[in-house]
Amino acid sequence: NEMNTQFKYRPQQIQDFVFASDGLERKIKQYTSGNLLRPLVLYGPNGTGKSTLADLIPKTLDGKDVKVTKIKAEDLNSNAEVRKLFTRSKQFDKLFAPEGQSRCYTVVEEVNFDPKAKGALRDSLDEMEGRDLVIFTTNEVGKLDEGLLSRAEVVEVTPAPPERFLAHAKKILKAEGVTLDDASVLEVLESVYDLHHDNRAYYKALDEIVAEINISTSI
Repeated sequence: NEMNTQFKYRPQQIQDFVFASDGLERKIKQYTSGNLLRPLVLYGPNGTGKSTLADLIPKTLDGKDVKVTKIKAEDLNSNAEVRKLFTRSKQFDKLFAPEGQSRCYTVVEEVNFDPKAKGALRDSLDEMEGRDLVIFTTNEVGKLDEGLLSRAEVVEVTPAPPERFLAHAKKILKAEGVTLDDASVLEVLESVYDLHHDNRAYYKALDEIVAEINISTSI
């Protein structure tokens, strides 16, 4: 039975997220406290937690059952599609965010190209400003439209350095009944970080530690 620590211990709330830096944490907390409403572009390599943050920000603001509109990045290539997806009637919108929510949320994942419907997208973002929160994730921020980037907070999400991931790793190992000293855990995390620069690789390494301990204790 292969254990998947990444799935089992993925952050359920923003305070469980392992931020790579204080600066990143500060910026994200400006969103989760409701102080920033500008569109948010989260960029960085795979496996750094961009999607997790895009999921946790709305939940932090409006509870775990928050309604979020998910838009496929490729739909940003047609003006009509963009207008339909983003622009609900203004009249209607002022009166109704989804039941009990402070605002509407839209998440567009993996915008790794320059959208064709730039004009419509810029107009939609302008109309929604201050009312809705739109979050984009991308691995290739250089390809995104300047007009989109200038309207947004553009925030780099990097993998957490080993010493920042250590506490989370120890919590996971402890929950799995594995006792290892800090230095050993840190050594594993450091070797993973040097090779991969990807939070998912940390979890894979933890899976292996847990599996090895389980094998040796069951013999």
